[in-house]
Amino acid sequence: MNVRENAQVSRRAAIISFYEAYPPASGAASVSYNLAKFWPGDSLLLQLGSRDRRFVTDDSVRIVTLAGATESRPQRLVRLPRLIRRMTAEITRTQSPTIVLEGASWAIYHWLLLQHLRRALPHARVIYHSHNVEYLLRSQRHRRAIAMLTRWAEAQLVKQADIATAVSKVDQNHFARLYGVRPVLLPNGVDTARFGGVGSEGVTRLKAAFRLDQRTLLFAGFYSYRPNREAIDFLVRSMMPALRQRYASATLALTGGGAPYCEPWLKNVGSIAYEDFASFVAACGIAVAPIFSGSGTRLKILEALAAGIPVVATEKAAEGLSLIHGKDILFASNTDEFVQCLGKLFEDPGLAAGLRERAALTIANFSWRRILNDFEHTLYPHSPNLQPTNVGASAAVEPSY
Repeated sequence: MNVRENAQVSRRAAIISFYEAYPPASGAASVSYNLAKFWPGDSLLLQLGSRDRRFVTDDSVRIVTLAGATESRPQRLVRLPRLIRRMTAEITRTQSPTIVLEGASWAIYHWLLLQHLRRALPHARVIYHSHNVEYLLRSQRHRRAIAMLTRWAEAQLVKQADIATAVSKVDQNHFARLYGVRPVLLPNGVDTARFGGVGSEGVTRLKAAFRLDQRTLLFAGFYSYRPNREAIDFLVRSMMPALRQRYASATLALTGGGAPYCEPWLKNVGSIAYEDFASFVAACGIAVAPIFSGSGTRLKILEALAAGIPVVATEKAAEGLSLIHGKDILFASNTDEFVQCLGKLFEDPGLAAGLRERAALTIANFSWRRILNDFEHTLYPHSPNLQPTNVGASAAVEPSY
């Protein structure tokens, strides 16, 4: 094996997801799929799904699916030992020196898998890729017993993994306060080529199909997730009625599914096909993100910026993204402020154009290729083949695998 082949083998990774990451239908799935797509070396995405399957995506991502994602939590807990044995066997076959645990599902699953991996692959390097601080989410949504079990399991993961990551400095501080561990920073990103390179034909088709225009507001996210539910309830019950008193042509599009609302001005479109989603975002006029709780960073904001549409959000929604009010984004905290900001965008095309122009520059910092190029220096600090990050090149050309 020559030096180049050795380097490729050393960068091989198995990326493990306890949910179906492809096709991406949620923020967590998008993160996991893009990590596999842009990983700096050969990668395999191992996920749970409705049935066993092996395939390669159009982006050349290799995927192994094991049946198990459609079960209820009690059923999955009963079958968990068998699932973990199957996952461990698949990971062992890949002979990957790096294993990435996608921390967007219950931490106890990952902790149990980690124990098996340590026995089966004692020399493998395990990365716990946290998408958020799970204990903080569980403490808001579940009984104390569930929250405390999550806290214990999450503490074990960040301490026992060879590398633990956090998506923002805010989450780093939460981990340090809760567990005495400051993870490596691995921010969330966006596929800038996919969202920035949508064709006019697809945008035109979706505008016609869903009757979208420049006064269509977009909120992307599943209603079942508490921070999204709070946001959608706020939009439908408070913000939209107030906005339509001033701008009767304003409409709201919800993607993801589950929202129990039906209004003449509401486009409750549910899940959008993966191949159409970027065009759907670009076909809307403004993205709104009234997020009031939760942790992590919001892909819905990055995707909107990459697609070239302005964003109005709470500061909580943009936490960890270092976006500037009036330059990258508009911040609002309540109904009156959201209506005021949206009215400015409706009435001032120059303001919207300025936000789009600034976003085109800012979003380059959130390219998955750039982020993982930087992370590669953490993974392989002594490699002589690493090239410095080129932000301009990353923004201009981001080829698919």
